[in-house]
Amino acid sequence: MVTLWIDFAGTAREVVGSLTFGRTGDLSLDEANRFMHRITGELIEIDGHWWLSNRGTATRLVVFGSNGARIELPPQTQIALPLPSGSISFVAGPTPYQLTYRADAPAESTAPIIASGDATVEWGTALTDREAIYLTTFALGRLRGTSNQLLTYGEVADLWSVSEKTVDNTLQRVRGRLKAGGVRGTENLDGLITHLLANGRIGLTTLAVAETAHPDALGADKTT
Repeated sequence: MVTLWIDFAGTAREVVGSLTFGRTGDLSLDEANRFMHRITGELIEIDGHWWLSNRGTATRLVVFGSNGARIELPPQTQIALPLPSGSISFVAGPTPYQLTYRADAPAESTAPIIASGDATVEWGTALTDREAIYLTTFALGRLRGTSNQLLTYGEVADLWSVSEKTVDNTLQRVRGRLKAGGVRGTENLDGLITHLLANGRIGLTTLAVAETAHPDALGADKTT
């Protein structure tokens, strides 16, 4: 049996058999968010494999696996989790949520197995290193659970010793690719960051990478 751990807001727990998550699931993510399904999703162990089921009716889940898989999971569908680690993201109302998971052994097949529905690969090319770093920096408070407020253009520019114009140009390139792919609602900063968090483009994984590569800039005692 492959042991699975799930982490939310810095707290990890072992999943035994199955685990529901949502507003009032086994893992309660946000009881005050009335936009969240009572049960948004469920992790289930079946014959030594871990599956993710989207139990909602209006929320899509986006899974990003450490094996490179990026999967959009519509309501009432399920997939085998791409192991050994990854993240599960979604948006409820205006608020993005992200859970990370890890297993103590890889799956026999790292290709995600579609059980039902039409899970699709999320649109778009990967972010460049610079794009990922700047966008992750805007969301530092949300990712660390210290604040829902985004950093300003000036704060991000100062942190990386560049001009605000450089930061803005970087974000405009990302917006342009999203718009070309049919994505709307990313014209303002909050909409852009919310979309990227919900679709696993940025998150705890990109934060960990940035912190490791730039400890002097992103150490816990350097930023809030």
